[in-house]
Amino acid sequence: MTERKHCTPWKDRPAAEKITLIIGWCVIASLMVYGFLPNKPEPSASSPGAASETQPPTARYNGPSAQALSSATQYLLQLDSAMAEGMQILKAGQLRELNARSQLFKSLLEGGYAQFGRSVFQPLGKCTSAAIFANSWWQAHVTAIRQGGAETIPGSIQSHLDEYKLNRADCLQSADPSVETSAPESTKHGG
Repeated sequence: MTERKHCTPWKDRPAAEKITLIIGWCVIASLMVYGFLPNKPEPSASSPGAASETQPPTARYNGPSAQALSSATQYLLQLDSAMAEGMQILKAGQLRELNARSQLFKSLLEGGYAQFGRSVFQPLGKCTSAAIFANSWWQAHVTAIRQGGAETIPGSIQSHLDEYKLNRADCLQSADPSVETSAPESTKHGG
C-alpha cells in the first residue's frame, strides 16, 4: 500500500493527452458553472415527459388548419424577407446594420416558438425549425464577415440555407389541412 502512482510532468505529456485533459477540464468547469448559476426554469423544463402529457402544448397552432397555413405562410414570408434584406445589407457592406438584423432574426425565432412550438416533434415544429436554420444561416454570415470572409466551418452557410429550405417546405405541408397525413395505405384498406 505504500506504492505511489507515478505522474508524468505536464511538459512530458503528448499533445493529444494535453488536449484531452484540457477539454475534460473545460467540460467539468462548464457543468459546474451550469449547476451553480441561478437560472429561470421554463415551465416545462422540470419534467418534459410529464409536462407534455399533462399540459396542452403552448403553441398557438397545434395542427393543420386554414388559419395555421395562413400564419405559417405569412411567417415564412417574413423569414424570406429578413434573409433577402440581410443579403442586401451584407452586399452593401452595412456592418452597422448587422446587430439590428440579428435582433430581427431572434425576434422572428421567438415568434415561431409562440406560434408553432419549441420542438420539431410538435405538429408544426418544422416552421420553428425553419426559423432556427434561417437564424443559423444569418449568424454564419455574420461570423464569416467578422473573420474576414472565411466560414468557421466550410460550407456551413449553404448547409443552413439547404436546411432552411427543407424545413420551410415541411412547414407548409404540415400546416396545410388539405394534405392527407393519415395511416399508410396498407392499414386504410384493412390489411
